Amino acid sequence: MVLVMEEPLVTSAPIIDISTLKSWGDTSPIQFPTSYNINSSLETSPYPVNKALNKKIIFWEGDITQLRVDAIVHSTNENFSDHCPLSNRIFTKAGHGLKQEIYDDIKECRTGEVVVSKAYRLPAKLIIHTVGPKYNPKFQSAAENTLHNCYRNILQKAYELKLRSLAISVVNSVRRNYPPDEGAHTALRTIRRILEYQESKGDCHLEYVVLAVESCDAGIYEVLLPLYFPRSNKEEEAALLQLPTGRNYGPFGEPIFPDRQIRIIDNPHHHINDKMVAESTGATVPQGLDNPGPEDDCSVIDLSSHFDVMGDTSFTHMQGDLDQQRLLGERHVPPTIDPFIAKQIHNQER
Repeated sequence: MVLVMEEPLVTSAPIIDISTLKSWGDTSPIQFPTSYNINSSLETSPYPVNKALNKKIIFWEGDITQLRVDAIVHSTNENFSDHCPLSNRIFTKAGHGLKQEIYDDIKECRTGEVVVSKAYRLPAKLIIHTVGPKYNPKFQSAAENTLHNCYRNILQKAYELKLRSLAISVVNSVRRNYPPDEGAHTALRTIRRILEYQESKGDCHLEYVVLAVESCDAGIYEVLLPLYFPRSNKEEEAALLQLPTGRNYGPFGEPIFPDRQIRIIDNPHHHINDKMVAESTGATVPQGLDNPGPEDDCSVIDLSSHFDVMGDTSFTHMQGDLDQQRLLGERHVPPTIDPFIAKQIHNQER
C-alpha cells in the first residue's frame, strides 16, 4: 500500500517582484537624529554616503515568502525543527519537497553556518538556511562573532552562486535571547562592509539586497539603517554621534576582541610553532613571524582565528574568570533604541 502525502491547502498571497520596490537610496532621509553618544570620538564617519550601495539596498516590511528573488534567507535551528511563524510559513508554502530534501540530503545546519536548498513552490529560486546563536551576556563576544559569521556566510554563499537578488530576514531571535538592537547593528555593519568590499573589487554580482523584516523589527532597522547606509551628508554627520564606539571591527565588520590577544616573550621555538599552527589552519601568519627583527622583543598572537577552527564549544567561548573581567572593565554595549522613538520614526516613514 502506497501512502500519498497531499500538499496542504495554502491560500495564495500576491507575489511581489522586487523591481517594484523602492530602493533605500530613493527614500527620504530622516530630518532629526534619534539619540546621541556623548562619548563619541569619531571625527569622520566610517560609513560615508555611498549612492551605489544605497541603490542596492531595499528596506521592506513584509512576508519574505512573497518575494520573487534568487534566494531568501531562512533562520532556523540546527535540526530545522524551529516552529517560529516565519519557519512555518516557509515550510507550508514551499510544500513537501522542501521537508523531503532536508530530511534526505541536508539533515542539519550548524550554528553560524549556511546550507542551501531549492525553494520549491515559493516564488524564490533558492533558500539559504542559517542558524543564529543563543545569547548569554557572559559570552556576549562569542554570540556577536557567531551572528557576524551567519551574515558573512550568507553573503559569501550568494557570491559563490552568483546571485543577482537576495532577501535577508533577521537572523537573530529574541527566542534565543538575542537583543534585537544589538543584532541589527551586527547585521547592518556586516552587510555594509562586505558589499563595500565587493564593490571596491568590481566583483559584486548582487543588484538587489532586500532587508525583509517583520513588524517587530521594522522600527529598529529604520532607526539604525541611516547610521550604516546614510542617504545624505546630514545623516552621515548625525551618525558620528549615534554609532557605538569603544569597539574595534575588521575589514568585513567582524568584531575584534583585544582580550583574545596575548603577548609572549620572543623565542625562536615560539615563532616556529606559531608558523606551523598558522599554516595548518589557513590563518594569516602574523606580521614579523617569518623574519623577526632584532628589536622585536615579543609578538602579538590573535587567538580568535584559532578559536573559530577549534569548533563551537563552551571552552572556546569563555572570556576569562570574573576577576579578570573586573580588571579589564565592562565591555562597551551599543546604545539601546528607545521604543517610543523607534515607533515614532516607524510611523513617520510609513
